[in-house]
Amino acid sequence: MRIVVRASDARVARDAQAQLAAAGVEALAVAGPARPSPDGEDIAIFPNAEDAALAQALVASAAAPLALLLGQRWASPPPRGLITSGVFTGAISLDAPPKLLAAQVEGWTRVVIAEEERARRGLTAEALGLARPQPPEPRRLKALYIGAPSSMFLALERALSEQGGVVAAAFSSYAGFDHLHDEPFDAVVLNGTNDAATAISLCAALRRNATLYHLPTMVVVASGDTDTAKAVIDRGASSVATVNAPCGASLGWLFEAVRRERRRRSGEHDMFALRDLMGDPRTGLWQRAAFDAQFARLAGDHQASGRPLSLAVLRVLPAHGARAPTAETWRKGFAEVASLAARLMRDADCGVTLGGDLIAVALPACRLSHAKRTAERIASVAECTAFAGGDSSVGPLVFEQSAVELQPGESGAGMLARALRVIEVESIPA
Repeated sequence: MRIVVRASDARVARDAQAQLAAAGVEALAVAGPARPSPDGEDIAIFPNAEDAALAQALVASAAAPLALLLGQRWASPPPRGLITSGVFTGAISLDAPPKLLAAQVEGWTRVVIAEEERARRGLTAEALGLARPQPPEPRRLKALYIGAPSSMFLALERALSEQGGVVAAAFSSYAGFDHLHDEPFDAVVLNGTNDAATAISLCAALRRNATLYHLPTMVVVASGDTDTAKAVIDRGASSVATVNAPCGASLGWLFEAVRRERRRRSGEHDMFALRDLMGDPRTGLWQRAAFDAQFARLAGDHQASGRPLSLAVLRVLPAHGARAPTAETWRKGFAEVASLAARLMRDADCGVTLGGDLIAVALPACRLSHAKRTAERIASVAECTAFAGGDSSVGPLVFEQSAVELQPGESGAGMLARALRVIEVESIPA
């Protein structure tokens, strides 16, 4: 994503750019009135809240970015609550530890890609004469506290009750994970004051769980325990608080993570619902006509925005020397590979089967390298699994791979044809 730091003061813009660079986030600094970025703009970051008028002018322009983020200090978090008001989409903490700042930017990148893709899929569904699915029912704000009793539980309970929310408590890690698997939560707070190792382990365990990977997490550490604070941030914590110290800022940033995650979940829910509406229930991929319409829209939108678009194509073949499967065995096995591919691609990606041996995956806002990695990931996982068709016919698989990136003026159909030509050329025996 193309990130631009905007401020009326050039020094402020450059300082914010340096903070982002220290976190591994590449950004262009633009000072002065709202004018188009020379290379395009997906996310605009404003280090100064007084530049709201500048942000408003950018929103009204023809080249409005997908998100406008307010860069704030950790000690001055955004207000608590579930609703973001004003011109800014959300906030990031420019003086947060580099890993945390990078995670905040990455989180907003996921949100804006999901929301743009949701809108695009909705337009494709309407063009095909399909009604948009109903949005999910709003959920009550709910957090889980795990660990020994402390004053933080009372502060958390008070903060959530002000927003009509509730807090559940589990005083052991085992009970906590039972809660997390039994019901949805907006956030989890881990008390690592007396047992830092368990808090670090729990934080890491959340990131290893596909369902809980994005769950906003706050960890309470002992006074002066900077090692634990750093360790949990390295393992994906959204916020850190110190026991028996004011926790307003930490709770404020936890609420910001909750708002961001709720937006991501909403976009993800609608994307899945629209995909299912236009998809193949056997595989989780798209039906061919719907994919062609969506991919044409993807190519047109990315030509207009200047964002990259990539496509990966895989041909599935029995391994050389393996016994040829029956037609029915191949049909079932290929369907299994296609469903595996659907689970290995990103939520915003869309895939389709072409004939009886080809799978294509379109990756919005992705460079060629991402398409190659996606193809390699699908192939490497599927190649490790021999499929059985029920008639004692089992065989290993190999994959031919092709990846292309959208070229200026190219259509979706032209891009797909170019990717398929590579596969066809590679398939010709020497």
